[in-house]
Amino acid sequence: MGKEIERIVNAERVEDLITVFGSFDENTRRVEDALSVAVVNRGNELKITGDEEAADKAARTLEGLLALASKGELIDEQRVRYLMTLVREDNDAQVAQMT
Repeated sequence: MGKEIERIVNAERVEDLITVFGSFDENTRRVEDALSVAVVNRGNELKITGDEEAADKAARTLEGLLALASKGELIDEQRVRYLMTLVREDNDAQVAQMT
């Protein structure tokens, strides 16, 4: 297993963070469980801790979710799973086309 690292994802708007977290933090919990990382909210930023590759994928997933939230998109379980699949396949550039 790789070295544990931290990644920081910044949100321009707290409202977008609230959308990404979902009810009872269910959306971020899905990312944590799927990638074995920890996500902590600190004001306008998310701190992701975990194995380097997992933390990078989690950061890319959360950045994509924030981008969708900033465009007024609903963040639900299906979107979270789809975005994680795109990130795993290195196709997360397609997020811009989801809106």
